[in-house]
Amino acid sequence: MVEWDRGSERGGRVAGSSRENGNGLEHGKALPLFINPELSLLAFQTRVLALADDPATPLRERLRFLAIVSANLDDFFMVRVAALRHPAREENEEQSEDGLTHAEQLRRILESVGEIIALQGRCYRRAAADLTKLGAGIRSWSELDAAQRADLREQCIQEIQPGLSPLAMTFSPGHPLPHLPHHALSLGVVMRRKRGGRLHLAQVEVPEGVPRFLRIGGRPGNVITIEEVIRENLDLVYPDGRVEDAYLFRVTRGGDLSLRKDAADLLEAVADATERRPGNPAIRVELERDTPVFVRELILESLRRDSGADPLELTVEDFQETDGLIDLRCLTRLPVPHGEAHSYPPFRAVDPMPADRPIFDAIRSGELLFHHPFDAFSATVLRFLREAASDPNVTTIELTLYRTGNPSPVIEALLEAARNGKRVIAFVELKARFDEEDNVAWARTLERAGGHVVYGFVGLKNHAKAALVVRREGTRLQRYVHVGTGNYNARSGCDYTDLSLFSARESLTADVADLFNGLTGSSSAPEGLTRGSLVAPRQLLDSILGQIDNEVSHARAGRAARITAKLNGLSDADVVRALYRASSEGVDIDLVVRGICTLRPRVPGLSDRIRVVATAGRFLEHSRIYRFANDNKPRYFIGSADLRPRNLRRRIELLVPIVEAEHTARLDSVLDLYLNDATAWDLMPDGSYVRRAGGRSAQDLLIEQATPLVEAQLLNATEKS
Repeated sequence: MVEWDRGSERGGRVAGSSRENGNGLEHGKALPLFINPELSLLAFQTRVLALADDPATPLRERLRFLAIVSANLDDFFMVRVAALRHPAREENEEQSEDGLTHAEQLRRILESVGEIIALQGRCYRRAAADLTKLGAGIRSWSELDAAQRADLREQCIQEIQPGLSPLAMTFSPGHPLPHLPHHALSLGVVMRRKRGGRLHLAQVEVPEGVPRFLRIGGRPGNVITIEEVIRENLDLVYPDGRVEDAYLFRVTRGGDLSLRKDAADLLEAVADATERRPGNPAIRVELERDTPVFVRELILESLRRDSGADPLELTVEDFQETDGLIDLRCLTRLPVPHGEAHSYPPFRAVDPMPADRPIFDAIRSGELLFHHPFDAFSATVLRFLREAASDPNVTTIELTLYRTGNPSPVIEALLEAARNGKRVIAFVELKARFDEEDNVAWARTLERAGGHVVYGFVGLKNHAKAALVVRREGTRLQRYVHVGTGNYNARSGCDYTDLSLFSARESLTADVADLFNGLTGSSSAPEGLTRGSLVAPRQLLDSILGQIDNEVSHARAGRAARITAKLNGLSDADVVRALYRASSEGVDIDLVVRGICTLRPRVPGLSDRIRVVATAGRFLEHSRIYRFANDNKPRYFIGSADLRPRNLRRRIELLVPIVEAEHTARLDSVLDLYLNDATAWDLMPDGSYVRRAGGRSAQDLLIEQATPLVEAQLLNATEKS
């Protein structure tokens, strides 16, 4: 029997035995009330790796999933490890909600990352072996014949050597230790100037602009890495020296954007901060396992002597060893033989609206709810913006922009609207992490075109996804809105699952208009909306807690009470505690949580009525749906907000009610599909995830549902032509 120790709100524990798992729990120790969010996020990477290691996953897609994990780990170190590093090394004893100090979290994180890297390496070797069976793959220099080596050496002379600039790594006064760039591949070259002379170490950065993989002549589908070609031809760089060996390494620096407090212009402050970010302190070094100690020491010393570096922060514990490739993001560019068996089957999204009917007529006839990418983003969201840009009756377009991509057809539509004399108002979130440079550029472009650009609030991000179009119809102005769960980004619109609502409903359009008025006409966050929509940070958290309490009241009275949600993350402590209380009062709770989940389900007396399901697949799950049973009069919301502290307390977020029976039925269907996904993982009380036996995934079934509609559209188009 497992019981919850209610003796403490923070760091409370569930008594009972536990086995060793990704949360670092040891057998016989009590379970923390909360799962650690950092370790939970790392557990998501293991689920992606499971797809990479699944023989049922096509080979090219397995390589893509391996690359995704590398990119995710980069971001994890840049953001989450960087935030923990300093307090951990200063032995700050403050505890997180799960009872761990910063140092304990950092230790368990590094242990977990080591296990993930080892698993990733095994998955990569199995994928590489399968690629070899197809007569393709990455080859080593030793596998090449003389003619192939000569061809690559000539390519090195012509295309690579001119970009190589060795920098001495010594303590000589005339040769300061070089700055080691963020995420650049570098070789630590060990050489002697003359026979019997002392060893020297230099850094040779692999040049940008040259492909990571170079094709091998006479062997179609076979490639060699650029770093190996450089390593085997370093005599071109040191014709008078003797190269003993060279070791590949890569430095990751913190991703924090430090805005100057005295900045008078937020756009200029963000632009300045992005220019300074490459000088942030290093937080990780990836290197080859056989790298000698003295090479490691010189790399470490070089990083410790960076301007602004804290000598306490980087240690040998921050070296991440590998036996194979460094930076597997490159695997998306690895040639794979053509063949349908090596990729997911081609997918064509539904065009859900007649092309010959203006979109505003369709919206005016009734609200429209679409599910991307199964309903085409280009045929819905982009079409809405493009028609608004060209429609002579449209007077105003207002839009929130977070991650737009580059190039961006959304920006092109706004620029066309400005050229056509529309009033274009864009709220561009300059502080969208790692998209800051693009967003600064887009803001300046829109301003030059005549648009009005609002940059955001200091200390608060705008993550809401909303567009408002004002159109003159007869003697009145009619408002139309789009509210989504995803970004106005054409690429993610094809790769992420998201929801879009188009509406001319007065209560909703008025709420969205009030939101934009608050964003553009005030220097502080909106207070709240009054017609059914919910906005963070000043309204949404209390509203969510109120909805949970309402279900508790129904359960106590013996009425129908259930909470169902699909979201990307659940880690707000107040929300988790409220869900625990609801479960203990008899409310059934079903959650589909893609990523971070700090709630511990299925604990008797605490969360035995809560189940948590995690899914991963071809598309990145990104939609947010909230359903509250409300005594068989269910309330539905969709929008941009997850149930994490940053969403509820430090961001502007928007959830809107879904009221049409046709649309709530579609949301019911989506929720049921994901809760019953045969390939999903179930979260256990000890924090581990157990994968289901297998079968058809929710995404497979959604594609299957869309296919006949697409075929019918193609047939109709053929008949018309």
